Amino acid sequence: MMESIALVLKIIGAIIQVTSVVYTFTAIAKKKRKHIWIGIALFVVAFVLLNQATHMEDRIRGGY
Repeated sequence: MMESIALVLKIIGAIIQVTSVVYTFTAIAKKKRKHIWIGIALFVVAFVLLNQATHMEDRIRGGY
């Protein structure tokens, strides 16, 4: 069960991460300050999801 949750977290995190990079670059190109911060916040959320998924996988494998 935890393996599938970790996999779903990784997939969602990766999608959000790619989307946030594109969103941030678009905001920079259009010079929209508020949207730049939204893109950065999305990137941080994606990082947290990926970090949590990795931590879960490490616990499943016994730290390896």
